[in-house]
Amino acid sequence: MGFIAIALVVIVLVLWYGKKQPAETPLADLASTNTASSPVTPAQAAPFTSAPIHSNAPAVKSVTTTSTPISPGESKGQRTAEILSTANDVPIIFYGKLEDQFGNPVVGADVAGTTTIINGATTGANRVSVMSDGNGLFQLNAGNGQSLGIMPRKAGYALATTGTEFNYSHLNEGYYVPDQNNPTVIKMWKLQGAESLVNIDQNYKLHATDAPMNFDLLTGKVVPDGGDLKITVIRPSGVVSLHNRQDWSVQVEVVSGGLIETSVGEARVTYVAPDSGYQPSDAFLFSTNAPHKWFGGFDQMFFISSRNGQVYSKVFFSFNINRNPDDPMSLILHGVANAGNSRNWEGDSDTTQPTGQ
Repeated sequence: MGFIAIALVVIVLVLWYGKKQPAETPLADLASTNTASSPVTPAQAAPFTSAPIHSNAPAVKSVTTTSTPISPGESKGQRTAEILSTANDVPIIFYGKLEDQFGNPVVGADVAGTTTIINGATTGANRVSVMSDGNGLFQLNAGNGQSLGIMPRKAGYALATTGTEFNYSHLNEGYYVPDQNNPTVIKMWKLQGAESLVNIDQNYKLHATDAPMNFDLLTGKVVPDGGDLKITVIRPSGVVSLHNRQDWSVQVEVVSGGLIETSVGEARVTYVAPDSGYQPSDAFLFSTNAPHKWFGGFDQMFFISSRNGQVYSKVFFSFNINRNPDDPMSLILHGVANAGNSRNWEGDSDTTQPTGQ
């Protein structure tokens, strides 16, 4: 029984520390993430009804450590601590290289590293900071721990890589292994010049209809025709819920343009709209023939080119179907748009204009 208890504890730890990932949701203001100094922070989780979104090593400048002792437990707890001290307390060394979007080294950037420590005896964080050298190279010696988060900063640049969290724990398959001869490249975007962007932040309650609905992203209004997006919802009569599943669908069409499916993380570090790859529309079907893929709503991030290339937007689209036919449907549109016939998304939060102005 004691062996079984230990095994269960280890399994729980593996699942908790190795597999649990935060839900990907938009930041409070996508425009502000396009500046050089804005940090990446998580937002609140999406509603439960929503589906998942389709060299020479520089010297360490500073080291600070915070920790909290874990109260000793029973024998199985001690055994768990032993396992953690072996598999979850490994040397954190990182060899990296900073490059801009043109492949040039980013010299003299401040690179902060935070080691997460959960080793069965201590839980806390170890923080170090170094500068990138003349070739953009840097090395972090960040003590022992479970994982390492990296945040480079330099005036005139913004982070352009989504994956800056590296898991060293041997409790996880495919744990990160540093290689001095093959430094990990982290991209930074060299800002070319911020432009005024339109802030998109709308929450609609829509009457159920099978007729197309047109949305003007710049004013936030539902319009008779034109605008930027045309949305068509196909919904059966009667109740639609987890207990009364029925087929329903949403088609998202761009007016005089196209869209590209992307992720919130990718949108956060994208500072110029793609010049190609757009498709005219996208359809989302929830069928009772695939019960494990049936949801009452969905979230999706889009890059959008509309009005014959006059407007470029990145928009988080969140839709929830109405349970009863007389109830309103819910649609949230959140993001930014450049309405100046420019693909530039280097938003200046001071000049970003809200929709409706």
